[in-house]
Amino acid sequence: MTNAPWFATPDIPLNPGLVAVIGARGSGKTALADLVAAAATALSPQLSERSFVSRAAKLLGDAKATLHWADTSTTENELKCVEMEEIFDEPHVRYLSQQFVDQLCSSEGLTDSLVDEVERVIFQAHSADDRMGATSFTELRELKTSALRSTRQEHEAAIAECSSGVVAEQARKDSLDELRSQQKAKSAAVHSDKRDRQSLLAKGQAERGQALEKVSDALDKVRTQVDAWTRRHQPLTGLRDEIIALRKIGAPATLRRQQNTYPESGLTATQWQALLINVGVDADKILADALQSAQDNLTAWKGPRPSDSIPGDGAPIPAAPLIVEGVELAQQSAALLNAEASRLRGLIGIDAANSKKYDRLSEKIAKEEVAIAKLKRDIELAEKADARIAELTEARAAAYRGVFEAIEREARELSILYRPLQDILQAEGGTLGKLGFSIRRVVDLDSWATHGENLFDLRASGPFRGKGALLLAAKDSGVLEAWQTGAAETVATTMAAFRKEYGARFVEQCPVDRKDRHAFREWILKVFRWLYSTDHITVSYGVQYESVDLERLSPGTRGIVLLLLYLSIDLEDDRPLIIDQPEENLDPKSIYDELVWRFKTGKQRRQIIIVTHNANLVVNADADQMIVATASSHLPGELPTMSYTSGGLENPYIRKQVCDILEGGAAAFQERAKRLRVSLPDRYRTM
Repeated sequence: MTNAPWFATPDIPLNPGLVAVIGARGSGKTALADLVAAAATALSPQLSERSFVSRAAKLLGDAKATLHWADTSTTENELKCVEMEEIFDEPHVRYLSQQFVDQLCSSEGLTDSLVDEVERVIFQAHSADDRMGATSFTELRELKTSALRSTRQEHEAAIAECSSGVVAEQARKDSLDELRSQQKAKSAAVHSDKRDRQSLLAKGQAERGQALEKVSDALDKVRTQVDAWTRRHQPLTGLRDEIIALRKIGAPATLRRQQNTYPESGLTATQWQALLINVGVDADKILADALQSAQDNLTAWKGPRPSDSIPGDGAPIPAAPLIVEGVELAQQSAALLNAEASRLRGLIGIDAANSKKYDRLSEKIAKEEVAIAKLKRDIELAEKADARIAELTEARAAAYRGVFEAIEREARELSILYRPLQDILQAEGGTLGKLGFSIRRVVDLDSWATHGENLFDLRASGPFRGKGALLLAAKDSGVLEAWQTGAAETVATTMAAFRKEYGARFVEQCPVDRKDRHAFREWILKVFRWLYSTDHITVSYGVQYESVDLERLSPGTRGIVLLLLYLSIDLEDDRPLIIDQPEENLDPKSIYDELVWRFKTGKQRRQIIIVTHNANLVVNADADQMIVATASSHLPGELPTMSYTSGGLENPYIRKQVCDILEGGAAAFQERAKRLRVSLPDRYRTM
């Protein structure tokens, strides 16, 4: 220490093994630990209001802490600048301040520092080749599992889409009888209108009347063709515009999203560009040809209007037919047929009033023919609804199975991530043998059941009558067990069986009026989305102690786990380890049974400096060096003078300090003598 008149022992040698710092309360033990950590640029993360450097900040002045390392290098730090330590510099020691230990042993909530430390150690155990360029365990885990979660979301979206399709197809199927009835009614109406139209023809013009009727019937059919090609032209135009938008906007946006999702793929800009969704020139040609065909057919069916087809303004009515006799009338253009119909009406001599009626009836018939054609198409779709429902149901089952396949793959990836910890634990015993990792599905059955109950009338007779019946059904049918532990195929099969058993009876407890078709379909869709939902199933993973998550352990057990972490598990870190009062959260038996021998073996691979009140950690752990801290009285506005005396346990003064200061000091010496089967001199017995 320099520029620190309050530090009476400016140079303190530190043994490379186990160094124990002892002293009475307020003697400067924690101060020494803080100063060593500060010189090693390891204090900043540990600063708190209770740390020595924080409490003494206004009195430190220009004091500087310096460490001289065994490799002849030197590190130093001005105490007033510790908060300015470069956070990107790796600290030269691992410092577990008392505040840090307290935090890790008592933290609550989802963000748990102890779990973070365990995961840091697991990450360090992975070779650089296995880290995928990640800088933390969280980042590595995200790289391994994000794509699988995206896959799960895609399957969930497919489930929702299939359910919507099933409801729509069922609605078509349910409407089949009504569609057929409408078709029959409209066909009858058209037949009646044609009869009424025929009655408007002048008597004595039977032959021309029959010709006009044939032309009118053909015109009705041709108008249906014009309408069909008009309907085809419109969606083709929309599809063309959508593909143009996909090429210019959608595909580049998708590529940017993929690049952001998989930044570590290593693909070059050229390779990424090759992955751009490409709707090639073939699509342009296909759509252009289809549009041209629709336009050509539309133009052909409409046809050019003959210049001499409409008599009027005193012009004579052509006597010769405008359409060659014997040709197929239904293959002529609408314009030509309309002109021929006008010619025939003129020759027949229909008066102006009847002519208007004739035109209105013809227009009405044409509209009804279009409506009948649409009904025929709807009937054909409705007749195929069962096949589509079966197809969609199968696709939904596959997507549902896919969700759990993604969950299984995520569990496998997590197992690989935690394998280094498992390998270490398998080679250890004692408390370490009680540590393990778990990856399991967590099923919030209550929320799923509550959501379902909100969709049914629990007062009505049915499979889920009364609150709790649905929850019980899920358990008894095996759905809960399948969700928790079943393979993907098992889950899909179990859900299919559940729906087969209860699905047909869902409507018994429908809370809406089934006569309101729209409301009923909306309810069915909600039931499907609830039944096949998976958002209540999550993957839980992490380290456990005797099957209890670390976050839920008692402070004492957490303390044991923490120290074992640094003494026995964190094998990749050989930096000096400084621990301030590790026994604070531990019971004496745990210290003796679990930690003493760990300190003895741990000091073989890394230097350990402990600030302690416990004699077992000093005597029975065979501390290589003792540092006894003392401090003068505190004067207002000044720091007390701090002194440090060091030596080994063979030094009588040190032994006396151990017995006077530490809890169980004399007993620790006596216990050590028993273990070594040696006689303890009288002077030890009286200490």
